[in-house]
Order: sequence, then structure tokens, then C-alpha cells
Amino acid sequence: MIDRRSLLKTSAATLATLALATPVRADGRFKSGDVEIFYRSFGKPGKTPVVVMHGANYFDSFDWINVCEKISGEREVACFDMRGFGESTWSPSKNYSVDAMMGDIRALFAHLGWKKPVVLGHSFSGRLAVSFASNFPDELSKLIVVDSAFGRDEPGPKGINNPPVIFPTVEAAMERFGKLANPPRISRDRARAEQALTKVPEGYRLKRDPDYSNSIPVGVPADGRPRRELNVWEELAKVKVPMYFVRGLKSDRFTPDVVARLDKDFPGIVWATADSMHDIPFYAPDELIAAVKKFIAEA
Repeated sequence: MIDRRSLLKTSAATLATLALATPVRADGRFKSGDVEIFYRSFGKPGKTPVVVMHGANYFDSFDWINVCEKISGEREVACFDMRGFGESTWSPSKNYSVDAMMGDIRALFAHLGWKKPVVLGHSFSGRLAVSFASNFPDELSKLIVVDSAFGRDEPGPKGINNPPVIFPTVEAAMERFGKLANPPRISRDRARAEQALTKVPEGYRLKRDPDYSNSIPVGVPADGRPRRELNVWEELAKVKVPMYFVRGLKSDRFTPDVVARLDKDFPGIVWATADSMHDIPFYAPDELIAAVKKFIAEA
């Protein structure tokens, strides 16, 4: 005869164990300037939290769910959709300047009540993360740059009212991104492509403001001199926190000359590599997770 009381006790113990082992997941939104930012958070309070920032062509926080889940647990991890991307709103003033995006990072810190988290940036956001660490050196504890193209300063205004690219089918969007030298996940994963697209009468468009590269806001008074320097090397020299760089061995972002200069001028940078193209969280997630966990273990 089955002892129901013992069974209930066993079930309760099992559930308790699962609750401790399973990362907590929560989604949320907050205001920052003229946009509303969508974010995903994982884990539980404990060790130093981590903020993850996605790239631009085409990525959003969805691409980082697996990595964030795996590096959370004993710490909180948050990844957010940059202004104009994914589930975040588009800037009415077309303000996609680095200053505005650094403001979004600080707004996330304030919303979550985090002090000096680890900041991780991939691709374009790797460059953004360097700017943040240079301009706000006392607001983060460590800096992680994942496969970012250095030497590309902010290009200036790209203009506004750019028409969105309309794809007739989901497959057409996948094919378009598949032609890139380093195809992102959207080109390989149909479910991901469907999540990145919005149905419109003519077909499908990306969940990305076509003006996402515009750096001069429209109708917003200038607030003085920009906080950041334009030169990435000058910014790197101002970074005070430990830096960890991850490079994709099959990617074209960290060129040999850039790697050589980083090794020469910044010998304190800790390097890791992944046998991957540019979209490391998709092509080599286990290598990336292991590298990040190693770097933040004592944080």
C-alpha cells in the first residue's frame, strides 16, 4: 500500500530542489528617455549581476536567452532589447546616439536597483560597452566584449524616414541574412526568424526601426558636449575595470591588426576564443558560457 503522506513529502522535497536548481525568469519594461525598454531577467540575487547587450544585425535579447539562463542561477542576469529593436519601442525623436543608449543602460541599472554589475556587449554593443566603461567607470565591476569590430567610430547621422525592408515571406528574410559573411541565427532558425519579424499587409518587416543608425535626435535640444570620446583607443585607455574579450575564430570582427594593437597597448586584457562565426551565442554557446563563467566566477 502506498503511503500518501510519504509521497506528498517526497513530492514537496523534489519541488523544492527543482525550485533551487531552475533559474527564475521574468520579463519587464521600463521608461528611458523617449522610449520604453523591454528586458528579460534570469536568476536570483546573490553574486554580482550581469547585464547583456545584443548586437545590431540582426539580434535582440531573444538570441541571448540560453546563455543568460546558463550563467544565472546564483546571480541575476538581464538582457534587454536596445531602443528601436525587438519588443522595445522606437524612438519618436529618432535618437539612437551612443549617449542615449548609455542612458538606457543606466536606466536599467536604476530600474533593477543594481550597483556596479558586470557589463557584457556583443558586436555593436561591445563598442557601446567600452564607451560606457570609459564614461562611467564607477558604475560597473567588469567589462566583457564579445566579437566586436573596433576602429569603427560612430558614423554620424544616417538620416530619417528610411523605408523598412519588406520581405515577401519569412524564408526570404532568412535568405537575405544568410548571404552575410557571418550569418546570424535569424538565417538558420525559422522559429527565430518568425519571432524577429512583424506581419504587415505587404509581407514581413523586421522588429527594428529602419532609422536605428541615426545619431542626431530630431526636435530634441542639445544637452551639451557628448559624454564620450569618439576614438575607441582613447576610451579603452580610460577603462578602469578588468576587461575580458571573446573572439570568434571564424569571424571577421577582430581583425589581426586590431588584435595585435590590443595585445600591445592593453596587455591586461584577458582573451578567450570560440570556434565560431560572429553569432557566438548561437554557434558556440557552450564555449561562450564557459568563458564568461570563468571570468565572473569571483565577481
